[in-house]
Amino acid sequence: MKKPGPLVALAAPALFFLASAATGQPSQAPASPGPPLHLSADRMTGSHTPEGDIVLLHGNVRIMRGGTVITSESGRYVRADSMLYLDGKVRMVDSTTTITCDHASYSENSDVLELQGNVTAVDREATLRAPAATYDRRLGRADLWGGVDGRDRKQHILSDRAAYFRDSLLLQARGNVRGIDEQNRLELDAAAVDYDRANHEALATGDPVLRARDDKNRLTSIRALRLRLNTETRLAEAIDSVRVRRDSLQAAGDYGLFDDRANRGWLLGHPRAWDNETHVGGDTLEMWTRERELERVVVRRNAVMDYAGSRSGSPGETNRLTGDRVDVFFAGEDIDSLVATGKANNLYEGAPQPGKTTERNLAAGDTITVFFKDRKIDHARVEGKASGEYHLAADLSDTTEAAKEVVQYDAARIEYAVGRGRIVLDPAAHLVYRDLALTARHVEYDVDHQTLVANGDPELVDRGEKVAGHLMTYDLESRVGNIYKAETAYEKGLYRGERIRKANEKELDVMNGAYSTCDLADPHYHFAAHWMKIYLKDKLVAKPVVFYVGHVPLLALPFWIFPIKPGRHSGFLLPQVDFGFSNRAGQFFRNAGYYWAPNDYMDLTLSGDYYQFEPSWVVRADGLYKLLYVLDGSFRGSFARNDRTGSEDWDFTADHSQELTPRTRLVARASFVSSRDYNSSDLFGRSLSQRLNRFLTSSVAVSHTADWASVNAVVERREDLDADAELEDPDGAGPLKGPAPGTQAGLANLTESLPSLSIAFPTRTIGSLGFLKGTFLEKRLSTLYFSLDSRYLSYRERRGFATGPDTASAIDHHVLTRRGFASNSALSDSRRLFGWLNVRPSLQGEVAVFDFDELGHRLVPTGTWSSALTTSATFYGTFRPNLGPIQGLRHILFPSVALAYSPEFPQLTYFDAQGVKQNRFRGFGGIDVSGFRRFRMDFGLDQRLQMKLGRGDKVRKLDNLLSWTLGGSYDFLYREENLRHPLSNISSNVLLQPPGLVSASLSWVTDVYSPRPVRSLGYNMGFNLASSGRRRAAAPDLPIDRTTTPIAGAEGLWPRTSLRAARRPTR
Repeated sequence: MKKPGPLVALAAPALFFLASAATGQPSQAPASPGPPLHLSADRMTGSHTPEGDIVLLHGNVRIMRGGTVITSESGRYVRADSMLYLDGKVRMVDSTTTITCDHASYSENSDVLELQGNVTAVDREATLRAPAATYDRRLGRADLWGGVDGRDRKQHILSDRAAYFRDSLLLQARGNVRGIDEQNRLELDAAAVDYDRANHEALATGDPVLRARDDKNRLTSIRALRLRLNTETRLAEAIDSVRVRRDSLQAAGDYGLFDDRANRGWLLGHPRAWDNETHVGGDTLEMWTRERELERVVVRRNAVMDYAGSRSGSPGETNRLTGDRVDVFFAGEDIDSLVATGKANNLYEGAPQPGKTTERNLAAGDTITVFFKDRKIDHARVEGKASGEYHLAADLSDTTEAAKEVVQYDAARIEYAVGRGRIVLDPAAHLVYRDLALTARHVEYDVDHQTLVANGDPELVDRGEKVAGHLMTYDLESRVGNIYKAETAYEKGLYRGERIRKANEKELDVMNGAYSTCDLADPHYHFAAHWMKIYLKDKLVAKPVVFYVGHVPLLALPFWIFPIKPGRHSGFLLPQVDFGFSNRAGQFFRNAGYYWAPNDYMDLTLSGDYYQFEPSWVVRADGLYKLLYVLDGSFRGSFARNDRTGSEDWDFTADHSQELTPRTRLVARASFVSSRDYNSSDLFGRSLSQRLNRFLTSSVAVSHTADWASVNAVVERREDLDADAELEDPDGAGPLKGPAPGTQAGLANLTESLPSLSIAFPTRTIGSLGFLKGTFLEKRLSTLYFSLDSRYLSYRERRGFATGPDTASAIDHHVLTRRGFASNSALSDSRRLFGWLNVRPSLQGEVAVFDFDELGHRLVPTGTWSSALTTSATFYGTFRPNLGPIQGLRHILFPSVALAYSPEFPQLTYFDAQGVKQNRFRGFGGIDVSGFRRFRMDFGLDQRLQMKLGRGDKVRKLDNLLSWTLGGSYDFLYREENLRHPLSNISSNVLLQPPGLVSASLSWVTDVYSPRPVRSLGYNMGFNLASSGRRRAAAPDLPIDRTTTPIAGAEGLWPRTSLRAARRPTR
């Protein structure tokens, strides 16, 4: 038979009957007439005394009343008192209860039997013994006192008194109650215990204590204000002020539940467990045992474990471990290990050392495992987003230096060997100390000697300087290290060597090294030397030096000095010079130049390229200037010559910004190019963004912001390099013909604002006006807004048109000059009706003055007005399907309707020669008015589906999992505007954005008046494959950008990839 677990030993009493709260003999209630009493004996005699008639019974006395039978050797019956006195082997059988004793008295009126001497009560395998007792036949109740001794199977109970209720199978024990289970080695002590034999449940009160002993006779005890036990299911509850103790290990809580069959127990309500060195707490403590020895303690939610070393070898050592859950494992009576999961944190502090700060280490990760040996922390392991911060022991007298002695680190897994003073990070290790940053696959740090060894492509960054290699050793205290098969970049130069040794803070020694500005694995050119000395931020000394192009040596020198000063300083741009070869340009060199920095406020870069096959060359000038809080700007220009064609080209761009006053600002920019072809040429190293830019914009703008208004003055010139391309003859003298003479270009090739002057007054509420303040209208008009702005524009436009074949040029130009003034005012309100309907009415007015109209009038003023009403609402529907990780769905519905109306202004229209009504004024530069009546309604419906996902304690919200937008318009004046139908086509768009790799969209246009309503349909599916990889790109064909833009996040094995499939059929 399997031994019960220790938790049952702590919780399940070894008894099936306990004692009652009755003290002394029970009081007797007035009796009601009962069944008749039948007496019999071998011999009966009678006599008459002053007390009344007495019947003496001799031999085999037998009394029967109802179903109760009482027997004895002798007795006497006092008729007047209705009392029966029995002696010698008294025995009563009532239903399932049998009671024996030496003497008894029975009251016929109260139906109560009083027993004296060796009282023994037996009911269904339970036996109770006591010196005295009473038995109430009508109630089926037995009260025993004078020291009760009870047994049931192999269980034993002792108490001062007890009450047993036959029909309800309830046993009540009172006074010095002790229950003993010899088989399971259990003892229960309490002042009172109530035991329900039918349900096998017992309740112990009055300082109850449950004690259990294991095979080695080690004691475990449980105390509480109340103990509730079930002997059948072997469950025990400890209620209020629970205390568990086993040798030096103790636990406490507000409530305890113990399952003997499962060998488990739980403590709730501020549970905690501790011994001489360790304290554990959390929301729930779960205990696991095996053969009455503690095997594991699980702390759930808000778990905290504190360790304070007190034994020899670890005095003063402390450790605090926190997490969502902590599992503590025991071996024998000592902690063997523990595991913290869920936002795990561990703070370790070493023993104090004289004159030193405390050594401290803070670690965090998804899981932290700590191992103990000889009751001391031996080693620990952090896994899953592991990171830490180690504070070295430093001199107490130097607080500033002590604050710097911090090592920050992270890796996929971190191992702490406390006894050996080692920290191992593996894989993907990253470590930061002061100005040092180290990354490697594997890093081992010696805490005592402050040294580290890194392997697996280690990379060290010291004050911004990066060194990479295959193996690295470093001494943090002396800041001296060695890197084998190393590579480092400094000031745009790349250095390689079999070994790079950091001699001191400013010097590097390189053995069998190479230097180049080409960062390819197999560089186009490099300088090689047996020995190199790098003086950081100064120069590189190498000897002997051999210059290689590819793998071919071209030049040898006994030594050479390379300047490598960082920052802004004048000098030749040697690290930026590129040498190479391409199929189109042949041999070339690029970016040969000089950088001039005369002061801290400006610099100038002059550079040039040469290409052999064209042949061609280009020179560039780039400049920057800046005076903080006053002005800053830049300029860039280039001049290129192609010797093969004899062409010369140039371009110039500049930007300037200046603060004239705290509220006045001047901004200017210029952009000019000699020819349209030069701007798009891919020959002279121009960047892709420069070649795609087909607009040249130059402007000067002055803006002033006052409290009462904002004023702007702008002069702008904008040139479109491709505006006249549609007018050109496609094949010159070939058979294809260009556009007919007189054809005008669709776009202007030059527009100028000379100038544009504008003033805008702050938008304010009508209720805030001074004469309305304090009146009842102030609040009513607090949502009514008024705005006003004005603008004057002198506009010049040049547009090309095709000429006849007999002209000198195939394209000529028209120049149009316009001037005008416009002032716009608006009155709008925003309110919410019925608590859900948003309403926004508005009224707009415009006053304009044109230099001329289509009828030939000069300096013509005019004005119009219009109104609009916009309404919208938002509706929400929430569903909780509880399907897998889906915790909730929310459907958002956003309908909107906008009405726009403007009346007809007959004075603003006229009829042309064909009888068609036309606008009297032609707009330009944003100044425009219309005399036509307009009445239109725009409507839209926006629907969104949001989802909430949950896995464990993590909740994720998807705001726009699925969206569907549709919109259209209705023209109430469609007949006047010669439209076929009032309702426009309805555009719809559906967008699906699930988490992961796939996204999809579907769009279509619906014509409700067509037999085939879907006029166009398009869909798009996207697949995004992204990681943090880095892949070296092959050298592109010339030309390429001279500047490089890093791509964020491209640091893994694979580059960021996007794959899309789309189809848009049109019907």
